[in-house]
Amino acid sequence: QAECEGSSQNSGATAAAADGKIRTKPLIPEMCFTATGCSTDLNLSTPYLEEDGTSVLITCKNCHVCVHASCYGVSPDKATEDWMCSRCTENALEEDCCLCSLRGGALQRANDDKWVHVMCAVAVLEAKFVNIAERSPVDVGKIPLQRFRLKCIFCKKRRKRIAGCCVQCSHGRCPTSFHVSCAQAAGVMMQPDDWPFVVFITCFRHKTPSQAERAKAALQDLSPGQIVISKHKNGRFYQCEVVSLAKETFYEVNFDDGSFSDNLYPEDIVSRDCLQLGPPAEGEVVQVRWTDGQVYGAKFVASHAIQMYQVRS
Repeated sequence: QAECEGSSQNSGATAAAADGKIRTKPLIPEMCFTATGCSTDLNLSTPYLEEDGTSVLITCKNCHVCVHASCYGVSPDKATEDWMCSRCTENALEEDCCLCSLRGGALQRANDDKWVHVMCAVAVLEAKFVNIAERSPVDVGKIPLQRFRLKCIFCKKRRKRIAGCCVQCSHGRCPTSFHVSCAQAAGVMMQPDDWPFVVFITCFRHKTPSQAERAKAALQDLSPGQIVISKHKNGRFYQCEVVSLAKETFYEVNFDDGSFSDNLYPEDIVSRDCLQLGPPAEGEVVQVRWTDGQVYGAKFVASHAIQMYQVRS
């Protein structure tokens, strides 16, 4: 089955008049392939992109995997009808991805004589492309062992042992983990993020509601004395009465380890007296005391005023 890696679903294919090849804009920014995110790396990593940001779509004549030439690191002179992917070229048809344990797809050789999906290498923060332009080999030696001990929420029940390497939801310190390929197949939202985190992952629990859902939820304002249905922290729903309403200020930050939180109290930031001075400037480096009592480095994103309700059953 043909698989199209890294192409944008809404970019729109355009046929080139001269050679008849289909070109679209890759969904994954070039910055996601670099080792440092600096401009010199970006210049070195873009030789196979057209001036308009598009890239040729090529298909392996053996396994029929479809990739952008830029995403897979194929130079224009090799992007022909006889092109074969690295796995087929080396007749490594029985090899699977060392990060997700699945075969097929756009595989490139890793530096330990194993194979890895380009998509998995991009999403796993510690995996690095040694030759950025050619997207190969992939250095997986710096991936911490803790990642390989995480259990994928999608396939853990079908496997007797832990296999592959998992990524986690980017919201707060959400522990939800999954293989990149399992997440893609299940429809987990994975979006390009600001360097150095590369990919922002949203599990189903933190999936942002659609505009229609938000509008439905905001059909009416609540007032004291109104009877509502509330969800308790035990997960059950109870009929309650609204006692009072208050606006609460929450801060949003991006932690240095790639995690994210949008429900911090101003006093959680210990490097600044926010109650007296107000919120930090956007992008300002701050120190945050987390619920475990430890202090973590982060960058301030925004301040949000949220309507809070006190209820009683």
